Amino acid sequence: MYRAATFCRPSMRLNSAPAFACRQVLFPTSFTPTTAASATTVRTLRSVPTAPAVRHFTPTISVQPAPYLRTKAVNGTKTAARKYTTESSVVVEEELPLQYGMLYFDNAYPLKMGWWDIRYSLLRPGWKSLERKAKMELVPPENAMPFHFKIGGIEPRLKDGGMFVHFSYVRPSSYTTREALKEIESRCEQHLISHDHYMWFNFQKVRAFLVKGAPFLEDMASRYPTSRIRIEYTGDLNVEGLYALFRKYGKIMDIVMLPPVKDMPKQAIVQYSFMRASTSAKSCLHGSEINGVRLNVTYERTLQGNAIWTWLTNHPRITVPLGGMALAGVSFVIFDPMRVFSMHAKITQLFNMNEYLILKWLRKETIGRLTRAPIDPSQATGWREREQEEERLRNWLLIPPESFAIIHGPRGAGKTEMVDYVIKDKKHKVVISCEELANARSESEVLTNLAKQVGYVPLFQFMSTINNMMDMAITATTGQKAGLSATFEGQMKKILDTLTIAIQQASPTKNMSSYSPEAIMKKIEATIEEKARHEEMIKAGECGTSTHTLESRRAARARAKKRRQEGEDTKWVDPDEIPIIVIDGYMSREKGPHTKELWTYLADWAAVLVENHVAHVVFLTNNVAAAKPLAKALPNMTFETIVLADASLESALEYVYKHLDRDEFPDLIKSVQTIGGRLTDLELFVQKIKSGLSPEDAVNDIRGRAVVEVRKSAFDFDSTDGRTLSWTPIQFWAVMKQLAAGEAANFDELKIHSLFKNDESPFAAMEQAELITIVHRNGRPYALRPGKPIYRAAFQEILSDIGFNAVMELESATFLEKEEMVKVAKWEAELKELSNLLHKDGSWLFGGRSVPKEVDTRVKWLMKKLAESHARVEAYEQKASEAKKIVANLGVSM
Repeated sequence: MYRAATFCRPSMRLNSAPAFACRQVLFPTSFTPTTAASATTVRTLRSVPTAPAVRHFTPTISVQPAPYLRTKAVNGTKTAARKYTTESSVVVEEELPLQYGMLYFDNAYPLKMGWWDIRYSLLRPGWKSLERKAKMELVPPENAMPFHFKIGGIEPRLKDGGMFVHFSYVRPSSYTTREALKEIESRCEQHLISHDHYMWFNFQKVRAFLVKGAPFLEDMASRYPTSRIRIEYTGDLNVEGLYALFRKYGKIMDIVMLPPVKDMPKQAIVQYSFMRASTSAKSCLHGSEINGVRLNVTYERTLQGNAIWTWLTNHPRITVPLGGMALAGVSFVIFDPMRVFSMHAKITQLFNMNEYLILKWLRKETIGRLTRAPIDPSQATGWREREQEEERLRNWLLIPPESFAIIHGPRGAGKTEMVDYVIKDKKHKVVISCEELANARSESEVLTNLAKQVGYVPLFQFMSTINNMMDMAITATTGQKAGLSATFEGQMKKILDTLTIAIQQASPTKNMSSYSPEAIMKKIEATIEEKARHEEMIKAGECGTSTHTLESRRAARARAKKRRQEGEDTKWVDPDEIPIIVIDGYMSREKGPHTKELWTYLADWAAVLVENHVAHVVFLTNNVAAAKPLAKALPNMTFETIVLADASLESALEYVYKHLDRDEFPDLIKSVQTIGGRLTDLELFVQKIKSGLSPEDAVNDIRGRAVVEVRKSAFDFDSTDGRTLSWTPIQFWAVMKQLAAGEAANFDELKIHSLFKNDESPFAAMEQAELITIVHRNGRPYALRPGKPIYRAAFQEILSDIGFNAVMELESATFLEKEEMVKVAKWEAELKELSNLLHKDGSWLFGGRSVPKEVDTRVKWLMKKLAESHARVEAYEQKASEAKKIVANLGVSM
């Protein structure tokens, strides 16, 4: 009796859900086959058709079931005939069992390296093609094989790049199973070698191996072939034994015997030089038993997930510089061109829709005809004092860049408005607001604000924080700095250098760094002349004068021919296309955590632009000390300095009446005279009147604001709130009294006052705080004025405060009295020393009855000084006493 056994394997269809194809084999009921040698009574193989969903490969039996094959021995020689008799021989019949085995053909498919490997979607091998390939190409014909060799079926292994071929054979009794299988394997190898089966995907030969074990047929998605295999075994097996077993499948690079672990099988690692060898060894030797030692073979990951990170962290001296170089390379190749383009677009107003001529014309012809254009407060018609300064700035922008332009004036004097009005028609311009940079709370915020102003995109400021953290970690672990942290100076220099490249791309003088300013000026003059001639030609064409137009064209051609003959360079320079860099609020603050470096870097960067004749640089500042760092950055050069002062009474009135109705407010002279000619105060005055306040109320409100500003800046400070000013309240009180009394105060007179003792630093500090303005004449301080015109009214308001006046007079008198008492003590001490030079009878210590004339003169001078100091002390005491009475009476009245 026979029974049917079914073997199932995964389907090879990769683009569908896993399916299984089954193979059905008939065996005797008392026998179960093995892979190496299985005894059955089946003598032939045939296919049995089953359901169309899967393919079946079944061993077949003959029509007359013969469970054994018979052979005969003729004169001691074994043959393959089932039955043979002769007269001279003895027929010996023996029954031989049918046995099974497997061959593994390597390099049948490409190796599957991972889930991303899409080559199998293109190959799509079918079962029929695989079976035909095995029978017609890889395996020799059955009639050329010994032992009644028959192919039973195939078992493809997509991940391993090969396939199993099941076969059956009859082993004569004169052969051992090992010898028979070795002969079959040898015949297959010789067939492949003789026919040179090369695969198109790697141009390597197909190899055949006998399967000695029980392969583990799995389709787990996370396991893929590697060149390292792990062998688990129980028993005694050394390196020589492993080498003898695994060498036939490929060249071995190394064999590592792992240390034994308790209650665990022994393990070893075999490293092949190529991956095909490891796949063949695993497919053929897994589950085999060699000399009583069972082998389990699995793939070993060549590089575990955390091995990369471990190696990187263990070799920071190598990986950190390489990572920095890679990051710098990516930044240089990808991000730096993006930043240069972004800055260039910012300079040329590429994405500013308001700068396009067609849009300007449409806006003028549509909305401009329906509404009245707003009045520009910085126009020369409404600010007559600025006509000369505006003209100076325009003329300076027509010459080649070779120096700075410094526009100095108090805060609110209209510096920014005037410059914006002058350069409003310029094509290329960059404005850097230093107020935002100086008021930043950290260096990171400074860089972010600067990048936003100049169009430095992308910035990746968070990378700086990450690099600093990594640098600290590496320094803590290795003891050496990795150099990843980017300093504030380096990042600032990077932004400014990139801006320089963008400005050079937009400048018509970018290749003229070696030219002299005179040569560039000739090109500018030629460009201006040519533009004027072109405008004349256009006007002539509009007038219809064809004769004049023809003559102009002839003259232009003649000039061009003359330039070619003379070899003159035809590359002109349009002054309107030279970039203009406006640095607004330069040195607005002298103290801060990063202001000193900021002013230095901006000055040095601007000097590079000017020295290479690339761009004009205009500095707007209210700090008189701003010229010092600029002179250091660009020595031996004369700057174009424009000083803006407050407007006169006539210009201020004209400006106010441009915004207010003269008939509604006929008499504003007194109000404007109180406010003064400061542009910001006049704008505030106009806004308050438009909001509904009367002129008197508006002036009182502005004056009240100024009083609060003066009190807060000049008097409300002490050493406990962290404010360290370079003047005392009584020093500013002395200055304020003189400024409230007249237009200006004598600088030298205040400088030699007992409160200042010939020290100029308090005046500079007051000017820095915008409380006063120092007027210079012939290069030296000459007079003092209020920081704002409205401050004179604020000073008078503060002086009218009886209580505060009395307190400040008391403090001043007390301080001056102490200073005089110091002098009195000094005079008295010197007189005492001189009295020690006389005897009790009044004679001279060094001989003589009379005191020398020199000593007598000195004594008289000391007595005079003592009397003067004593008189001043009495005066100060009297003034202090009166102030105390006022304060006391004021307290009683309250």
